[in-house]
Amino acid sequence: MNYKKIYEKQYGEKRLENVPPRQFWGLRKLLKKYDWDRYTVAEQLTGRGGRILDIGCGEGYLLRRLEGKFEELYGLDVAPSRLREAEQKVKEHCPAGISKFSFVEGNADERLPFPDDYFDAITCIAVIEHVYDVFSLVKEAYRVLKPDGYVIAEVPNIAYLKYRVSFLLGKLPATSSPYNWEEIGWDGGHIHYFTMEKFCWLFESQGFKIEKRSGSGFLAPFRNWWPALLCGDLVVKAVKVLKSGTRR
Repeated sequence: MNYKKIYEKQYGEKRLENVPPRQFWGLRKLLKKYDWDRYTVAEQLTGRGGRILDIGCGEGYLLRRLEGKFEELYGLDVAPSRLREAEQKVKEHCPAGISKFSFVEGNADERLPFPDDYFDAITCIAVIEHVYDVFSLVKEAYRVLKPDGYVIAEVPNIAYLKYRVSFLLGKLPATSSPYNWEEIGWDGGHIHYFTMEKFCWLFESQGFKIEKRSGSGFLAPFRNWWPALLCGDLVVKAVKVLKSGTRR
């Protein structure tokens, strides 16, 4: 089964159940401003710019949230059904800015269909853990970014305190949906696992400088005191640094 079939099965057929029951609902409602999901953190780390690419854009939710910050917004996804949903939702929710959006079918494990030095920013949320060749993807992100452009990337944190306890008890933590793995793939198709140290190293090894380390979740502003231990995911902002001997 190839990439497209896997993600059409997960999303096109609506088989992915990735929203577990919310705990402490009343407390979350009371402290809503401290309950940050991964898209909120990505939006907080994103400045204004000319052109942005969201790799693994899905139905375009993050791009719609960023509409006011960028002149051109590009979304790349391997699943055609999700791209159709993205286009439809832009028509429904962003009719005045519809000309700013472009959605492209493409595989994050292949060469990105864009020229060198093209984007001011890239977002890559809940994608890298699914990609076979993570080094190739980060190299491609470096290639299509302008000098001083940046990537905001997010992955599950295998070293999260809750997961460490699971390992001590001899249990395998689920970093994706805990349900119906036979239909959606082992751990939702996650084939790589990261700690904060290794996630940062992945980008640094390909010419990026880490500008910000963070995470999301309930009480995220406080848990970000030590995201490598206290957050269920890892979010980094990595800036493209020109390699030695490279000219602008």
